[in-house]
Amino acid sequence: MNSFQNIKLIIWDLDNTFWSGILSEGPIVPVPENIALIKILTDHGIVNSICSKNDLNQTERKLEELGINDLFVFKSINWEPKGQRISKLIHDMGLRPVNCLFIDDNIVNLKEAQYYEKDLMIAEPDVIPELFKFFNSVPANDKKHKRLNNYKILEQKTLAKEASSDNLAFLFDSDTHVEIHHDCVQHIDRIYELVSRTNQLNYTKVRSKQEDLESLCQDSSVKTGYVTVCDKYGDYGIVGFYALKAGQLIHFLFSCRTIGQGVEQYVYAYLNYPILNVVGEVVNLVNNEPKPAWINQPPKNETDDTSNKSHKKIIIKGACDLKVMSQYLNTENVIEEFTYTGIEKGNWIEHQNHSVNYLQWHFLPPTTKTELLDECIFNDKEMFKTSIYDQDVSIIFLSTMIEPNLGIYRRKKDGLKIAFGEYLYPLTDSNFWDLYTNNKIFTAQNHFTLEWIKKFCEKYEFEGRLSSDQIISNIKELLQKTNSQTKLCYILGSEIPFEKNKQDNYQGRHLIYKEINDKIRKLAKENNRILLIDVNEFIHGQEDFTNNINHFHRRIYYELATKANEYITEVTGNKLKQKSRLFLYRKDVIDRIGYTGFYQTKFWHYLRIPIKFLIRTFRL
Repeated sequence: MNSFQNIKLIIWDLDNTFWSGILSEGPIVPVPENIALIKILTDHGIVNSICSKNDLNQTERKLEELGINDLFVFKSINWEPKGQRISKLIHDMGLRPVNCLFIDDNIVNLKEAQYYEKDLMIAEPDVIPELFKFFNSVPANDKKHKRLNNYKILEQKTLAKEASSDNLAFLFDSDTHVEIHHDCVQHIDRIYELVSRTNQLNYTKVRSKQEDLESLCQDSSVKTGYVTVCDKYGDYGIVGFYALKAGQLIHFLFSCRTIGQGVEQYVYAYLNYPILNVVGEVVNLVNNEPKPAWINQPPKNETDDTSNKSHKKIIIKGACDLKVMSQYLNTENVIEEFTYTGIEKGNWIEHQNHSVNYLQWHFLPPTTKTELLDECIFNDKEMFKTSIYDQDVSIIFLSTMIEPNLGIYRRKKDGLKIAFGEYLYPLTDSNFWDLYTNNKIFTAQNHFTLEWIKKFCEKYEFEGRLSSDQIISNIKELLQKTNSQTKLCYILGSEIPFEKNKQDNYQGRHLIYKEINDKIRKLAKENNRILLIDVNEFIHGQEDFTNNINHFHRRIYYELATKANEYITEVTGNKLKQKSRLFLYRKDVIDRIGYTGFYQTKFWHYLRIPIKFLIRTFRL
């Protein structure tokens, strides 16, 4: 048998294996050590399943009684032969038999299973004490049960797929969303885990060490990215990674949990079909076909029951604060203009949501737009597009937090201004050139060279960042340029300092926000087209921040979304669907005790917790 450290899944027989006795013939005797082992294995990220000849309902009642039913996934409990059932179970879970162990007291069942999957590990119950000893001796690395929860999502999805008569229709109905990110160093542990463990969708089979991966992600000559996926069934987190150098993929790999969704083809097409030398076997090959149409589908057009809905546009335009806020709203019919990754360069385009840029870019002639693309490698042709000046816009949601953060550059030949990068590190200051070329400060995933920076300095000069008066002036200009009936709703920054701040760019930022907020509040009193969402009304203390003054825990974003929805209702007469507050509490509970603890204790139990405990726990 292979080493226990290679096990990803254990498939259990029940009668005279997991417990003593035969359930269908009379009472069984639980084995406490086996129950404890299931919990230990789950804490270690080992997933447990069942292949048993029994009655499903009777068996699940017994597992519920033992308090462990929710610790098993893809349970196969019926009276049919076990070989094909186990083969299907492994296939449905997207695993390799070599990483799966089947335990049964009947040698015939074991050999039958191995007949269908020759690489499957098999063992009789005497292996259980060895498992207990081994996993008790190594540290647990998944106490939040992420792997179990991921397979619960996959199980739900598999059931839905089997119920569907059309696989393509199922894929379109799954509402799969794929995002590609480039802050790889911050997630190097997960990327290293993928590189080390992924087999079925690892196209190059390069097993880099963690320190080598980190160096690779910092190499300006290499384009790297990690892939996140979510669909209507759940969020799968980071499931893929690529490294591209000189038009050839060094790494191209994906977790088995996304098999069958077309994610690998989507990313390959996104990268414009680079050279890929496939090593060994993979379950799905990629080719030069277009991106799968079911991934990142455009919003569906509502064709029914629209008589009571406003046909005027709602726009949410901004960076991460507005993007996270929108996650608590049903924004299917909302225009979202958020930070995105440029298709051609793979760089982050955040600065299109700064007022200096959106106040002028929309109105520039094509020749000037072309010049801005040629002169500034941090730009992207999609950044000029915006819907905020459309005449049928009801309300636009914007944020003030980006305004004092970016540096402003003036083009020498005509005075055209452009906002980009952290104001504290001007591109025109030679003291910071080394930091930009070596990616030691924020570069928005652009690959700056000394040659390009010098050319940029010949054409542009640095003006600093916007003052509070300039921000107010820009708001007034936007009021003039947008439809006279359009409301502008601004999220105000925190006047409460983030005490753990370690970023020079954010020093004293709460004072800057206080100055800006006071002037916007005054302007809002004078002009009824301006609406405000004040984050200071919802912040209770330091526990409401995450890693800087602009980033908050989910409760804050939920409150922002609730306030935004009130304004939407007021302006359009129609309220967006919003996730229940119970969804927020459920997330907080799960963060504290994990999914298993959550479902074992039943969610209704938390509704009976004394009010004082809720207030203390969730900071209501």
